[in-house]
Amino acid sequence: MRRGIAISAVALVVAWAGPARAESDLVAEGARWWSVSPDPGNPVACATCHDDPQKVRGWAASFPKVRPLPPPHARVMTLLQANAEAVSLHYRLPDPRRAAMAITAYLTALGADLPVTPGLAAGQPVFPARIARLRASVQRGERLFAGRCAGCHRPAEAASRLPAFPRWRAGRAESVESYLEDHHPRDPRLRWDGQPVTDLVAALTARLGGRPLGKETR
Repeated sequence: MRRGIAISAVALVVAWAGPARAESDLVAEGARWWSVSPDPGNPVACATCHDDPQKVRGWAASFPKVRPLPPPHARVMTLLQANAEAVSLHYRLPDPRRAAMAITAYLTALGADLPVTPGLAAGQPVFPARIARLRASVQRGERLFAGRCAGCHRPAEAASRLPAFPRWRAGRAESVESYLEDHHPRDPRLRWDGQPVTDLVAALTARLGGRPLGKETR
């Protein structure tokens, strides 16, 4: 039954993925990673536990948010960073980024019509301490943007481009985290999985104010 639900989710999300063939392929790849473990000896996949698309379709809209990991590892994470952590733990891939990026594209497409609500997910309780940590991340991100990005970019314009990620660019898949890592490198260099990148994404996401995922707004 669960496999049937997962396969239905694959067909549904590919239909939602939009006209760009490469991006649709990335979404379909993410649906496969979501549904099938790469390890024949370990058949447990994401969909084994998270088998209801209606329950997971709101995940993308709720990030960045605090991942309640065991102390002292709990921190604000982007969806890609959380997916990479899960892929590393459960699929044991040496480099989780491609699988995590594809799964991020899948989840983003699954909830493409939902408003962006960082830190909040429908049907889940609100934890004030986590919201406070997210607010602190946003504040750090605003200061980092002002010192690192504002010379060339306006915050509102940069924020409007976030929903277009993950995207296909120059023949390869690109997340906003990898874009920030590669864009205008300077010391200290940003890392796709580091807290400064999380803070930048949190600050920009906070400016989206209930806009839908899945497409760039201008």
